[in-house]
Amino acid sequence: MNLQFNEDQIDALREFMNVSIGAATASMANLLDAFGTMHIPKIEICNSDELADKIQNSIDIRSMYFVIKQLFTGKFGGECMFVISEDSSINLGRHLYDIENPSFDEVNDAVIELTNILTSTIVSRLTQELNTQVQFFVPSLQFLDAASIVSEEDVGEYSKIIIISTILDFKDKQIKGNVYILTKDEAIASLRGLIDRKIEEIYG
Repeated sequence: MNLQFNEDQIDALREFMNVSIGAATASMANLLDAFGTMHIPKIEICNSDELADKIQNSIDIRSMYFVIKQLFTGKFGGECMFVISEDSSINLGRHLYDIENPSFDEVNDAVIELTNILTSTIVSRLTQELNTQVQFFVPSLQFLDAASIVSEEDVGEYSKIIIISTILDFKDKQIKGNVYILTKDEAIASLRGLIDRKIEEIYG
């Protein structure tokens, strides 16, 4: 199965992601009543056994992290993962609930509230751009060290993974997290087909 993307497909996917990220940033700015940015998305295809290293290279491996994973399915299926450090999560809880020392449960709830807006907005807007729909599954949340973010279960049955990643950054509030959209094998080919259809629709 050919899982490679040409330059036009990558450019189109990056543009669709930019639109999705813009919508998510606006939604989160409303939630936090603060100015935030999300970085230009990075798109890469790698072997499944490279995923853990890719993620560890983009975070501080000395920190603990709240990791929220949410599966979605449809013509474009995969998993959205939000990784936010313990320090950023505490700052999020402080800001969202206006308390100096939020409890672990309050921090947990704040992370879930932010993630629900973040992942649903990004994936829903991306699939809207691709003229398709997805169904979301219930998200899972774990508190992990950097080495445990990616498990063998996550990658064991797949050969290739496309990683679409960006960084959420509310500098004034010291809240920062990493967003990853992961899609695998047959779903990569399906995503490429959706992109081609959209390019044809736009440019004829």
